[in-house]
Amino acid sequence: MKRIALLLMLLISAGAGAAAAETQTKAPYALLIDSSSGKVLLQKNADTPMAPASTTKILTAEIVFSELASGRLKLDDTFVVSAHAATEGDAESGGSSMFAEAGSRARVEDLLRGLLVASGNDAAIALAEGIAGTEAAFARLMNAHARAIGMTHSRFANPWGGPGNRATPRDMARLAAYVMTTYPQYYHYFGESEFTWNGVRQQNRNPLLQFGADGLKTGHLAASGYGLVASGARAGRRLILVLNGLKSEKERASEGRRLLEWGFQEAR
Repeated sequence: MKRIALLLMLLISAGAGAAAAETQTKAPYALLIDSSSGKVLLQKNADTPMAPASTTKILTAEIVFSELASGRLKLDDTFVVSAHAATEGDAESGGSSMFAEAGSRARVEDLLRGLLVASGNDAAIALAEGIAGTEAAFARLMNAHARAIGMTHSRFANPWGGPGNRATPRDMARLAAYVMTTYPQYYHYFGESEFTWNGVRQQNRNPLLQFGADGLKTGHLAASGYGLVASGARAGRRLILVLNGLKSEKERASEGRRLLEWGFQEAR
């Protein structure tokens, strides 16, 4: 499986120079890849570092998946939600939360759902502290994993997507491809439609799940705009789409849907 992932990484890099049919996007950053072949269908500033916002949580999840796959961690293990995890996050954009209470314990599986469905900053920090002790130590782990995956133009300072994180669209597509091929047993968490914790029911924030996508993650910061990393499969082809810098949730949804559909229908 890791050999397949490595091959896909090489194909994504090798296909960087060629796009198929012509189309444009209003997104400042964009990359659309046929991951079945590695062919780049659309790219715009694909190698320019951007603020990945909450799509950072894909890498946070990758580390959790790695711990689970190695047996060092189990889905039923529990972590304490610290006061820091319960209260810190993306204050500038209102933050996203699974509504975990300080001092409570949560199963790793519930924290994963809080991370990927509800996009909880509290879940990201609780997982980071549970695995590495502190956010800073986890950030070092993130950068080590990013280097191992081949994300050579990315740097991470926190597990939830706050200021200090930088990644290129191509690196985020590489991460998505790696997660899907290396941990297929855990990929379903990205596509779950809803999650309820502490009496609060939340819908998955990925608008493309209704239009052929089966993962991965959205993101938003005031400084970066609205973005996503999404993937879907149709008729034996799997596409990976990365967008960032859009002006609203509506624009992100409509542009993401348009490009994904164009990729399946027109681009070959």
